[in-house]
Amino acid sequence: MSHNDRMIICGGGPVGMVAALSLVQQGIPVTVLESFETPPQDPRAATIHPSTLEMLHKLKLAEGIIKRGLKAPAFQFRDRTTQEIIAVFDMKHIADETDFPFAVQYEQWKLTRDAIVAVKEYDIADIRLGSAVTAFSQDYDGVTVVYEDPAGEMHKVEGRYLLACDGGRSTIRIGLGVFMSGFTWEERFLVLTSKHDFAASDGYLNRNYVMDPTEWMAVFKVPGDDDQGIWRTLFPTEGHEKDEDLLSDEGVTQRIRGARSDMDHNDVLHRNLYTVNQRVADRFRVERIFLAGDAAHLNNPLGGLGLNTGIHDCMNITKKIGDVWFGRAEEDVFERYHRQRHQLATEFLQSVTIENKKRIEEKDPEVIKQNQQQLRENAEDPAKAKTWLMRSSLLDSVRKEETIE
Repeated sequence: MSHNDRMIICGGGPVGMVAALSLVQQGIPVTVLESFETPPQDPRAATIHPSTLEMLHKLKLAEGIIKRGLKAPAFQFRDRTTQEIIAVFDMKHIADETDFPFAVQYEQWKLTRDAIVAVKEYDIADIRLGSAVTAFSQDYDGVTVVYEDPAGEMHKVEGRYLLACDGGRSTIRIGLGVFMSGFTWEERFLVLTSKHDFAASDGYLNRNYVMDPTEWMAVFKVPGDDDQGIWRTLFPTEGHEKDEDLLSDEGVTQRIRGARSDMDHNDVLHRNLYTVNQRVADRFRVERIFLAGDAAHLNNPLGGLGLNTGIHDCMNITKKIGDVWFGRAEEDVFERYHRQRHQLATEFLQSVTIENKKRIEEKDPEVIKQNQQQLRENAEDPAKAKTWLMRSSLLDSVRKEETIE
């Protein structure tokens, strides 16, 4: 077997599996190495934006996602103290720009599962779950990866290029010595999941941001493990608060009562605490190795942009790999991947997610009033609403990418 007959992907989460599907559909053999034996069903990213639905449609995944997920054709901002709805952004304002004028709430582990099923239909696909990468190297004609299987045996796999989709603690990125520039927020986010129906009791939509000077929150509905619909509430925590206090029955009750006074820890199905980063890798490409998704950039989850931009990374690089593989382009096109995705991650992803966080957590009553007034104006004026939605749905970002040489 020569070096040159396959692509290696490290990390079989949503980004790695979508990348694998994009490659095999072009006729490029792929080996995916993923340390998990089954995708963990943790309550992580669950919003798929219009720009991403367009890409998944090309891979024939969008239809199933729309059918099984929850459509979110609008999202709202409200005031926590008064419960007043400040603004509702309706995606009908971008219906002339996309075939998918809505977001879909659909957990990332389900997207991973769907992509695995689709990838397995191709005999040029080789998915190795339970395979933990321990070492790798590259030379002028290929890459070699060493991994450990579930039985503790070591194996070696060779390929032409390596795509690292192995998450925020990427073994590949760390091994390459690529630095993640940026910072970690002092507070972490507490995510509490419950069956309580916030739509019925409080008129919430499937996506909601609740502004408050002392403790903002975000409220989202996702399909849940049984597709019956569950609600996630997301709260900020202070840097000094201890994990055990935050995750205790008492701590959870205190937070969830802030959302609904008639709820307590018995209503909570999952409790998870997340560290929140704003970081971008200094390089998205080192010779034959490319970084995508969380391996390349991390951001706070407000706006649901991390998973989406990860898929945008992989659609960008897999198209370029196809062009080089089949002789339509030279390898210098890979440097353009770095320029395009690094610039967007730095300028766009970081600024939008930081802005989202600052807006929702503002403490000054005067500034809150101004922000709320501005949100209302933006939502009610069709032209302003369109501008806002083009940005928040990442349609702007995808179009800008094409202009970066």
